[in-house]
Amino acid sequence: MKQITILFLLLFTLSINAQDVIIMSDDEEISAKVEEIHIETITYKRFDNLSGPTYHVKKSDVTKIIFENGHEEVFEVAETNSDSEDESVATLEETQAFLLEYINKYCYDDNGYLKNRYKAKFEGDYLRLIVMNKDQTKELSNYLYNFKNVYSFRRPDRRDDQLAYLNFYVPFLANEKKDKWDKLKLVMSVEGHDHAQSIVNALKHYNFLLKNNSKDPGQKF
Repeated sequence: MKQITILFLLLFTLSINAQDVIIMSDDEEISAKVEEIHIETITYKRFDNLSGPTYHVKKSDVTKIIFENGHEEVFEVAETNSDSEDESVATLEETQAFLLEYINKYCYDDNGYLKNRYKAKFEGDYLRLIVMNKDQTKELSNYLYNFKNVYSFRRPDRRDDQLAYLNFYVPFLANEKKDKWDKLKLVMSVEGHDHAQSIVNALKHYNFLLKNNSKDPGQKF
């Protein structure tokens, strides 16, 4: 009987720990199973009713998500529709040009030594990122990314000597013949903290523009 009680308590503890916790800006905690993190909203199911309806909450109302594995995602103040006038200053073409300039100048692979530089180019709305060797004579990697469907944007991870890391969970073209896209954690090292933040801001804006262009006239979300 004692063993059964211990087993029950263990299973109960595991079930409690297997939930995500959404922490709202007013300190309310929501026990949930997070499904998707969009540029403006977060979708989730209530942990006590996983087969029930899907809920949506504005990212601007969320300060942090603690995932079941212990990972924490902290959110900046989300861009809202009231910012759209400022965002519309840069067009899609201008944003692409900015990203190409900054990625080609300041971005390297994730080894932290700023040796293997990225070479970027757009193919339609998709961004192709090629890592070149130090002498710019050989391709080390070559992937096509879809920044319209980024899973999450994170603040740059700033290190000493103006080194920063960018982390994105973004779809990449895993099989061109089958048009198969998979999720990838893209890590880039960037020369300059301000440059890193500017690239994140530009990619957020690019994501905003792509999503806005795909809406039907009069469609708000």
